[in-house]
Amino acid sequence: MPKLALLVAAFLFFVVLLQQNSSGIFEDFEQMGMNHDLKLESDIISTSMHEMQNGVKRYLVFGSGSFNDAYPKTQNLVYGVNSDSGFFSVGVFNQSQANKLSASGYHVIEDFPLDFHSKYAEYNAISQHTELGNMAQSVKVHDLYNTTGRGITVAIVDTGVDFSNPDIRESLLRDKDNKPVMLDADGQGLVITNSTFAAKISNFGLIKNYTKEFPENATSTVYITNDGVFLDIIQKGNGTKISAYNGLYPYVDFAPFGTPVFHGTLSDDMKIGNDKRDYIKSKSGIYHLGVIYQPHQGFLQVVPVLVTDPNESGVYDTITPDMSSSWMDFTKRVSGDSTAKQDYDFDFTDETPITIGSGNELLLYDADHPLTEHFWERQDDYSAGTVGAKIVDIYGVFSKKSKIDDLLGSVNGTLLPAMDKDGRFFGVMNDPFPHGTSSASVIASKGKMEYDIYNNTKIFSIKGIAPDVKILPVKALWFGDTVYAWLWTAGFDNEESSWIYTGSPRADIISNSWGISNFPNTGYAPGLDISSLILNALVTPGSLHENYTGVTMVSSAGNSGHGYGTIGPPGISSFGLSVGAVTNNDFVGYGPFKDEPRFGNTTDHSDHVVDFSSRGPGVIGDPKPDLMSIGAYGFVPALVTKSSADSDNQPFRLFGGTSMSAPIVAGSAALVVESLNEKEIEYDPFKIRNILMSTADDIKNDPMTQGTGLVNALNAVRTVYGHGGKFIVHNDATFSNIKEVIDTSLHSFNSSSIGIDKFGISDNTFPMTSWFGGRLHPGENTTTEFTIENPTNKTLDITINPITLKLIEKAELKGITEVQLQDPILNKSKTYRPNYVKLTDLPMDISPQSNCFVADDYCVQDLAKSNQTNTIPTDASLMVLNLRFPFDTFMNQTDTVYADDMKISSLYVYDWKDKNNDAEISSDELSLVNRGGSWGTVQEVRISDPSEKFDNEPVVGIYPVPERYSYWNGNTNKNSTSMDYTLSASYFGNKLWDDVSVNTQKISISPKNSSKVSAVLSVPPDMQTGVYQGFMNFEGEHHEINVPVSVGVLESVDEKNKLNVIIGSSGESLYGSGYVKGAFDMTSRYMAGDWRQYYFDIQDRTINAATINLEWENDDTNFSVFMVDPQGKIVQTNFPSGVFGHFWGWPTTDWLGTSEFSSGGGFFPVKNKDNTSTVLYAPINQTGTYTLLVHSTLFGGESTTEPLSLAARFTTILPDDKPPEIIFVIPEFINKSFGISPEIIEKNLNFVKYYLDGQEIESETLDYEILTDGLHNLRIHASDIVGNDIEKTFSFTVDNIPPEIIVNLPKNGTLVSDSLQIDFKVNDENMADSGAISVLFPDDQSFEDMTFFSYNTTKIDDGIYDLKIIAKDLAENEMTEEISFNVDHTFVQPPPVISKEKKEMPQTSLLIIISTIVIAAIVISIAVKKTRKTSTVIQS
Repeated sequence: MPKLALLVAAFLFFVVLLQQNSSGIFEDFEQMGMNHDLKLESDIISTSMHEMQNGVKRYLVFGSGSFNDAYPKTQNLVYGVNSDSGFFSVGVFNQSQANKLSASGYHVIEDFPLDFHSKYAEYNAISQHTELGNMAQSVKVHDLYNTTGRGITVAIVDTGVDFSNPDIRESLLRDKDNKPVMLDADGQGLVITNSTFAAKISNFGLIKNYTKEFPENATSTVYITNDGVFLDIIQKGNGTKISAYNGLYPYVDFAPFGTPVFHGTLSDDMKIGNDKRDYIKSKSGIYHLGVIYQPHQGFLQVVPVLVTDPNESGVYDTITPDMSSSWMDFTKRVSGDSTAKQDYDFDFTDETPITIGSGNELLLYDADHPLTEHFWERQDDYSAGTVGAKIVDIYGVFSKKSKIDDLLGSVNGTLLPAMDKDGRFFGVMNDPFPHGTSSASVIASKGKMEYDIYNNTKIFSIKGIAPDVKILPVKALWFGDTVYAWLWTAGFDNEESSWIYTGSPRADIISNSWGISNFPNTGYAPGLDISSLILNALVTPGSLHENYTGVTMVSSAGNSGHGYGTIGPPGISSFGLSVGAVTNNDFVGYGPFKDEPRFGNTTDHSDHVVDFSSRGPGVIGDPKPDLMSIGAYGFVPALVTKSSADSDNQPFRLFGGTSMSAPIVAGSAALVVESLNEKEIEYDPFKIRNILMSTADDIKNDPMTQGTGLVNALNAVRTVYGHGGKFIVHNDATFSNIKEVIDTSLHSFNSSSIGIDKFGISDNTFPMTSWFGGRLHPGENTTTEFTIENPTNKTLDITINPITLKLIEKAELKGITEVQLQDPILNKSKTYRPNYVKLTDLPMDISPQSNCFVADDYCVQDLAKSNQTNTIPTDASLMVLNLRFPFDTFMNQTDTVYADDMKISSLYVYDWKDKNNDAEISSDELSLVNRGGSWGTVQEVRISDPSEKFDNEPVVGIYPVPERYSYWNGNTNKNSTSMDYTLSASYFGNKLWDDVSVNTQKISISPKNSSKVSAVLSVPPDMQTGVYQGFMNFEGEHHEINVPVSVGVLESVDEKNKLNVIIGSSGESLYGSGYVKGAFDMTSRYMAGDWRQYYFDIQDRTINAATINLEWENDDTNFSVFMVDPQGKIVQTNFPSGVFGHFWGWPTTDWLGTSEFSSGGGFFPVKNKDNTSTVLYAPINQTGTYTLLVHSTLFGGESTTEPLSLAARFTTILPDDKPPEIIFVIPEFINKSFGISPEIIEKNLNFVKYYLDGQEIESETLDYEILTDGLHNLRIHASDIVGNDIEKTFSFTVDNIPPEIIVNLPKNGTLVSDSLQIDFKVNDENMADSGAISVLFPDDQSFEDMTFFSYNTTKIDDGIYDLKIIAKDLAENEMTEEISFNVDHTFVQPPPVISKEKKEMPQTSLLIIISTIVIAAIVISIAVKKTRKTSTVIQS
């Protein structure tokens, strides 16, 4: 198999994302949607299948060397890529195999399925109202602008898309040949059809029976009887064993284990013709047979398929499915009666053949009315997907690398064609959940179908946000496969080990309704993880290729609220659009919510923040989410599949969660893109982002909850057309500030190993609406310039003010719940109403008085001691209601099994109209405004503009869930008992934000023009580390924008061993650094809870360790703590998972995992110090900003918020008590050519300082060439990070002047016959005592340290010769003199004349003179210039 460059897997496959196991959105856990136990039974094919045989799982394996070394058996390899720095791969192993790889030194991390962000999934029942067509004001866009998404492609990266519903059937993207464009990045849609049946066909086209001869390589034959023409499958009672692809792998494995291909047995002959002339034609006479084997709505779906070549021999292009037999098999499984007898016909002749590109690629079956005039008018009852998907052959079934089955051949390439021309396979796009279908329907529903949503004969249609878009379905159930999906959809093709840009994206917009919750398993903090980095690059033009245009990426924020910091990847990525959820009470009166008093009697209210909507910030600190849209809840078209032919269920469902919110924004983006195309306005993903964010409706919450607010497609399109007084705001600093933070992570990532040559964020700057001020120290400030664009034909007057939300008033009421209260209207058995509290019953005055009590550091009036009533303050823009109860009330802590006995009360807010004036509340008088219900100690409900949302009297409902629940087993069927509770109402209003200033508060912008406003954000000197938020408010006559603003404040670690203290505080704002709020939810996911970020700026490279002590107040509260390095890597946690957690995908020791009750939000109170504190010891391995992520996993419930204090000490800890070693060998004398540098030997070196002649210099400036001649001193001071010091001084003399040679004899050209007289002297102050002077003669004789002598020339031939005199001083300076002389033995040479001073002296006299000189030198200590005079005569 060619190397899948997208082994972005290096990190991709660490993702813990829980399966579609959410237990519903409401507190008493009606099990909704797809929580079926899959029954692996079929009458069509028999297998030896076993669930999770041998514990087979997908793992990421990487390390040094080649993946070939780690995979002696290629069938274990999913895909891999080698590089110079090692390899990355994905493999399928059982536990023992994975352990063995780990023991061999490889990194082994488990891959996990995606966490899809639907909060609720149920099929039709009864409802009262649907507003899907009005979401984001899209219907008005359709009507006013005739803008419906034409020409725009939206890719749905999800569980797949089933196009069987006529409302979305026409939305499938097709290429120029009318062939569907679909990608299955998981490979689960592969259908193997390589079982062959040979037919004996005469020259006249008549079918005959084989008699003796049997065709080679055929599985069986075709025979004919009076009953028709059949594939011989029974084969004398043995049945036919065929190869099939297991669409449930690796969830379900079977023999041969460890592969997705299995051998199943068919036991019934299948009809392909009526007689010898009337049969399904095959030009070659070879029929291919296989089965589609896949999950479908919680059950096994098996579809026999016949593949033929009716047009050209050997070119297979036609598929005939036996949908009727599949329907019977499927409905038998749904019925639960495994003994029921079905009248299978196993007949292909009554089915509709399919050719890819014909427009009829859907696998459909109508149980009662098979045909109508148009295929889209068929009221089908059953679907098996759409034929024609390209399949990524990730398990190497048909690719070159792996040959798993002897019956299978091979094809070139990993991305398989939609249909193999040789008839061995084809691809199907299906949706097993069907989560992706719902996401696509939100966008693209045509509104053609009519639904009896109310069950009261009133008919409704459901229209999507952009009904004329084209949907590109991309199936990705595993996180590792999503990045392949992203890159391919963004216009890249995988060729061998690289991704090559094709020149244009395949989609304009990519919608992601999934995420990562158990992020610690990735090893990186959300926002700096590899998926977020890749998404940022895919959004940004020019990032992955110089001509890359970028793609708008929309991601759901997640369903882990109501705590802050709960958005995981990819929603937390900075440049993608992250979408949170607001209410839409369509579910009231629907199905299980019908006749339930707590849901009231109307669907009037909407657009309040949903309690489960995840919130920012992430580790970077920029504002998230970006936008909001409906997520609780709406109706969408669904699969046409029914449970039986007589079922009256219609193909629609209730859908919700941020999984619904993201496609609403994606559809709105499609309308904007079409408008920009219509107006011929150039755009990129950032312009689309800025238009949507600038035109959102403010819902009065804080930036980390709402972004700019509720997406409004109508306002966005109006802005493109310059209508309605709308304007756009963006700034020039955010992109650069974000890039500065993420660049460290980008630079640490080896992109060549995943086949991307240019991986990074473009150096260009792109405007963004939200303002992220970066990370600053206290006392610092940051500046940006906002641009306000006026697209209208009128002058706009804009007022600019920085604002933030501030607590105005707060009231509290204590009480005890009464359980199992009945409603006077809906009073059937086991149907209960909430405890009602009128909002006016809560005392309001929070000023200090004698009869107040302290709660959350506020003086709060107790109802029992006050007669004052609560009225909503007129200046309150937000009301936050909290219901809390003590932890030991929430959980029975005396039980022997932790979390085995839990109870809660959920929180509801109503508008009550007393219709009969009896002062008694009944359900028919209540209109639900909002609700909150999490399995924790604190519930939260938010009401935007509370003074405007109640037409009548506000009433709070406290609903005790009737039964108690177990984390491990769900409903215990034990009645709940009363609970002590505290109900609080907090009111927030806007105030000017003193930390931000602007250069002008009012500005006029002329038509079709723009103006700029400068803003400065100043961090107060006493501000503690953390993330701080507010808004820049831009208000015009007809339009207002609240631009989110955030800044990360750093704590400087400027002194080693200094104690850095952060003091806890009360919760005066919605979000703050000194406290956390109760937000954990035992039924939610790992991200649930409340998160805080603390930034430590470490520039001292000697620091290598940190000690963090975290303290709080309540014994039942608990925290997980993570230290994140500047690259985003998690380097330590206070509760590491250990080796078993590593293999089991356990993020931290305190996690309880998933269960029947929970998707992973449960935690155990692990303590590593005492009940109210924890300690973390973390390594520090580089300079930069370290982030401390603090997660409140459990919360005591004694207050709404709890102060959180921490002390941090950064130091150096090493077993090192020796100073560095300085090695420097330097002679006493040097010249400018000296090139040896000092060597410092120290493993933990901190610094080295150099001082030359008393002045400090840089080591690289120690240049000997520029030193003056004379004596110099070099002092070296070295210290290690522990503080061990050493200092040495080195003295040396610089001498760059060579010796001077003065030659007396011989003269140049001297003529001699028998001897040559030598007489010269050398002048230099730094000459050595010996070996400094050399005289070289032509006969290779040389003489050292002699300056006066005679050289015998009698033994050399006549001729001209050279002698060379060389002098070298102690600094290695050298001087050379060359003298030529002529030897002529015919010449009569006169005897040498010796001067008097050169006459030979008696030996005794010479010794006396020399001794006298030496003694004199010693006595007077005077240095004399050496003059070498020697009177020796060399005799021949």
